[in-house]
Amino acid sequence: MKKISLSILITINVSVVLGLWAVGLCSTLDPNTYGWLSLAGYALPFFVLACVLFLAVWVFIKKRYILISFVGLLCAYQPITLYCPLNSSTSAADMPDSLITVLSYNSSNWGNLKTSPDKISTPEEKVNIMKEMIEEVDAYIITLQESPLIADAEPITSLYQYKDSIISKEKNGVILTVLSRYPIIRKEKLNIESKGNACGAFWLNVKGREVIVINAHLEVMHFSMEERSQLSTIVHGKQKDHDSIRTTSHTLVGKIYNSTKIRARQAERVAEFIEKHKDTPIILAGDFNDIPNSYVHSTIPLTDCYATTGFGPGYSFKHFGIRVRIDNIMCSDHFTPYNCHIIKNIGISDHQPIVCKLKI
Repeated sequence: MKKISLSILITINVSVVLGLWAVGLCSTLDPNTYGWLSLAGYALPFFVLACVLFLAVWVFIKKRYILISFVGLLCAYQPITLYCPLNSSTSAADMPDSLITVLSYNSSNWGNLKTSPDKISTPEEKVNIMKEMIEEVDAYIITLQESPLIADAEPITSLYQYKDSIISKEKNGVILTVLSRYPIIRKEKLNIESKGNACGAFWLNVKGREVIVINAHLEVMHFSMEERSQLSTIVHGKQKDHDSIRTTSHTLVGKIYNSTKIRARQAERVAEFIEKHKDTPIILAGDFNDIPNSYVHSTIPLTDCYATTGFGPGYSFKHFGIRVRIDNIMCSDHFTPYNCHIIKNIGISDHQPIVCKLKI
């Protein structure tokens, strides 16, 4: 009986390891070709947790079998550290001179969501909190999503001499804004198919050198406020009706899959633009609406600044029971990134700002 139980545990552990490897590989699959397999990346943390639990189990049962999970985790090092990097930060003394600080933030129309996480009472308070955060970061370049150049936001936008924006469509479109200490030479709206999202390229004169800053806001999940509330109820275990859970989950997973297929094509268009301008230094920052272990992320041929210099999962979206890193700063090989991190607990938007220092 003891041997049978041990064999079952070993079989389950090996299955978990194989599942972890499969999930790591599947996350780079094109959803338009491989269908639902492309969503496997969402399961990565659960397989990692299962492997870690097996490590603990074998410590008390048979220590030699720790090797199964250890080898499994080691072979899945790349997808694991993409999801949760473990880099040490560079001290101020070791930083090179002339760094460019970049900040990206989906402000959700300057914090005007009906369900502000911290329920900050007035637009003025929200703008002032954002202004203080931006002044403290002292960024040279800021990419903002869902952030129109309106009078209410002037305390923020007036901090920068150069500013410009791109709108996804004329009526009720998403607005992408760039604030810069460097002159903005010109801009171009990238050709991505979307009902309301957009990507824009802005050419900046950085100390006499041309740099392209891409502000990206890829396809949203299209969850309604009611669906978000239902998701939060399910995640927090407050929904007890199994039929309702099944129906809601089916609807939400379907929307995730459909939006993933759209984002895949959008990411390919962005990648084509980057390839076309590969001789020019490029910074890409924005809201991808997709996880690090995804086809979208793997398609864009730039360095993920958080994956190479950040620490921890870096959740930039924490709302409605969801915790994911969907906001990114990326750069071409013309740059070296330092200390990319998420600014926590701003409480204005359903997103958190991401910041990185770059040496050109």
